[in-house]
Amino acid sequence: MPRELAPEQTQGLVPSPSSEAPSASATFRSEPMTSPVLTIPSHVAEEVGELVNELPEPLKTAVLAALNTPDGVKITMGNAKGGVMKTTMSVYIALILALTGEPVLLVDADDTNKTCLKWQAAAGEDWPPLVTVVGYTGSAMAKQVTDLMARGFKHLIIDVGPTDKGVLKTAWMLTKRGIVPTQQHVGDVVQLTTTFDLLEEMGERIDLSVMLAKSFPKRSSYANAREYIQGLINGESADHPDGLPSVGLLEGTVPLLEGIADTWGSIPDDFGYFSSVLAEVLGVPASVIAEREAAWLHDAVEAQ
Repeated sequence: MPRELAPEQTQGLVPSPSSEAPSASATFRSEPMTSPVLTIPSHVAEEVGELVNELPEPLKTAVLAALNTPDGVKITMGNAKGGVMKTTMSVYIALILALTGEPVLLVDADDTNKTCLKWQAAAGEDWPPLVTVVGYTGSAMAKQVTDLMARGFKHLIIDVGPTDKGVLKTAWMLTKRGIVPTQQHVGDVVQLTTTFDLLEEMGERIDLSVMLAKSFPKRSSYANAREYIQGLINGESADHPDGLPSVGLLEGTVPLLEGIADTWGSIPDDFGYFSSVLAEVLGVPASVIAEREAAWLHDAVEAQ
């Protein structure tokens, strides 16, 4: 469990003592991820294991994948284009990770909007003590986050605003992995090249997963967007003729639903779409996620 933080170091809730506890995207990457084991590790406390076993799918799969990520889940939500669901993704995934029974550090690195911090404040006492929210964006962010992680946090989510490219690079360096949400509209996907230009400037491997957010999967623009993004990844565009070997395109998507938008400032009770995305990012093939969800639904119907 993280050691207590000084008031000036955190703008969120510190984990409480009670929290202590002993795919398709891969086909585009030159180094496919290994699918994690989807069982409860032996080190997990019995009460946490019982909770995880009762979770619905695909939430259970996402939590199991996180529990079987030895160094913890570390993800940056970033895109040089704004308004693509980065903050919503950050909060939902941080809340999912809290179900592991392990402490989560959520960094609000959007100095303009500070929406993660506002979300936590609006949620009030409902906000889980296992998720600590801090606001860091300056030149000292790397050291600040590293120092906090050394205090015992297991998982790290960084929400980066669209305006500060230096902060995005710093966040990528800290997590080595990122999700790049984008809408399916032409005006959004063509701006991915700006984000990918930053990636190529990094000089080291950062694994990125592009995800279509606020999507309308049945529209032709959805298929067109996927084709365009895959072309960028495969080097079929003059913008990135050598391809993007560390970038993958997720099958999982989060559609535009009013119910998701209405959860702002509260703790949602449905993590389905976000769980599928997280599980896929952690290496669970989309087909396995779908099979496990179908089996769970079948068992639920049979039990009625």
